[in-house]
Parts: sequence; C-alpha cells; structure tokens
Amino acid sequence: MTAPTAAFALRFITQRPREDGCGGVVLQMLTERPFDEIMARIGWGENDLRRSTWDDLIRILGEDGWQFGTPVECTSWDEVRGIAIVHVHDDHFMLYDAENAVFYDPFEFEGPQATSKRIPMRYLTVARPTTA
Repeated sequence: MTAPTAAFALRFITQRPREDGCGGVVLQMLTERPFDEIMARIGWGENDLRRSTWDDLIRILGEDGWQFGTPVECTSWDEVRGIAIVHVHDDHFMLYDAENAVFYDPFEFEGPQATSKRIPMRYLTVARPTTA
C-alpha cells in the first residue's frame, strides 16, 4: 500500500528571518507566485508591517480561480479537512495537509513538520483552480 499524497504538491517556504508576512508566504506556497507579486496584490510596501487578513487571502485566491468555501471555526487539528489555510492562536496563518497530517508553518526555519504545538482557531479548505 502506498502512502497517501496531497491533493496537490506544496513546497515549504519560510518567512524567517522576518516575524511578519505569514499570510503572504502561505499564498506563495499555494500559488507558487513570487512573494513580491503577492506583496503588491495585498498592498504591502517594502517597509510595511506585513499583516494579512482572511479577506486578503480569500480575495487573492478568488481572483486566481481557487475553489474554497468559508472559514470554519475549529479547536483541534482533527477537525481540519483537506489542504487548508489555518489561522492559529497568536494571529498567525499556516497551511495544513490534513490527509497526510503535515504542517507547513512559515514561522519555522525548516519544514514541513510532522507536528505542531499551535492551536487552530479557523480553517479554509482550498482546491487549485480547475483548467478548462
């Protein structure tokens, strides 16, 4: 029996050494777009504090044709489904591949990780755009 695979491949990217910009890095891991492009689309300047919101992430994914519902409240990783953007305690965004229990936390220097001590609060399951 082969190990399950993600619905699509993810490449880990760290936000470090910066302590901000996690939402932009999550978008970078999902879309494979350059971080500078994502910064411009969110509206961040070079020296701005890089804070993103669900609205920023949903807007950009929607513009790019991604499929998703609405953020779902949760209290444990067992509740998260599919490949999801997860907003965790301490106002941080990361990715979680629930099919394979793999964490893509841009605050970590290396990844992905098999465990996370973060506390999930809300998640959004995402699917790549379909091609016609």
